[in-house]
Amino acid sequence: MLWLAHERYGFVYWVVGFLGLTWLSTLFFGRAREDGPQTRGERVKRGLASYLTRVLYQETLFFLLPFYAYSTVVPSWNLGLLVLLAVLAVLACLDLVFDRWLRTSPVFSLVFFASVAFAALNLLLPMLLSLDPALATPAAGVGALLTALPLAARGELRSVRATLGLGAAALATLGLVLGFPQLVPPVPLRLQAVQFAAALDRETLEPVDPIGEEATLAELDGRLVVLARVFAPAAMPARVSVDWYRDDEPLRSSREVRITAHAGGFRLWDVLRPDSGEMEPGLYRVVLRTAGGRAFGSSRLRLREGG
Repeated sequence: MLWLAHERYGFVYWVVGFLGLTWLSTLFFGRAREDGPQTRGERVKRGLASYLTRVLYQETLFFLLPFYAYSTVVPSWNLGLLVLLAVLAVLACLDLVFDRWLRTSPVFSLVFFASVAFAALNLLLPMLLSLDPALATPAAGVGALLTALPLAARGELRSVRATLGLGAAALATLGLVLGFPQLVPPVPLRLQAVQFAAALDRETLEPVDPIGEEATLAELDGRLVVLARVFAPAAMPARVSVDWYRDDEPLRSSREVRITAHAGGFRLWDVLRPDSGEMEPGLYRVVLRTAGGRAFGSSRLRLREGG
């Protein structure tokens, strides 16, 4: 699945049918009662439900992981979602633990089913409907919660405490998605390449005399230009800005630019001109963000003294 996902965005559309099949099979086969005596047919039915749930969701998670890895910045807040998806993918491989938690804990079931559905919808909606990631993420959160609740509560909730726990988990999940968008990578956007230079050709939007990962102050004329190439697999709108840092201290944030990304992506450039008129030595870093402060790309350049 990891190999299949590598640079193969065309296969992402199949996730729609794949997730639909997974959801229906989990909802249908998962209705077997677990309390009281069970016939051999009921045990087979429950075992089949567990197997289908484990395999289908496991493969979906491993398929989605590379796409989120492409759009995750280290370090950033959205690293947490990538780690969560990786942990859930590994748990889905642990048959006994995964099966027991899924059957006995409505909260774990909700977190698991909602996370998988959200990760898939958050990737699919911008590609299928040409939605801005800022709109696709809350829509994916609501859709994931609506589809996860029937699966998490498909058995009988044995107590008021379990019902309240499931409700609290649902509200917390929705609150995180809607209130903290920076926790979610703005897939399918991802940074493809970055070039630093002392100047930019405004007609061709190409850097003039680009520099590598390290340069001297003498190579610059009191300013530093960055040109970023961003990949997008389909036409979609986006709002993008560039943040500058020197030795992890914020220097400047560009204005947010509205861009309609064509299939294949777009280019974005910005210029850093210090108020003092002179560049200072240090480790410079640029971070690309979409609306809501969601980072999806970063690059570094070290400037040192010398002629």
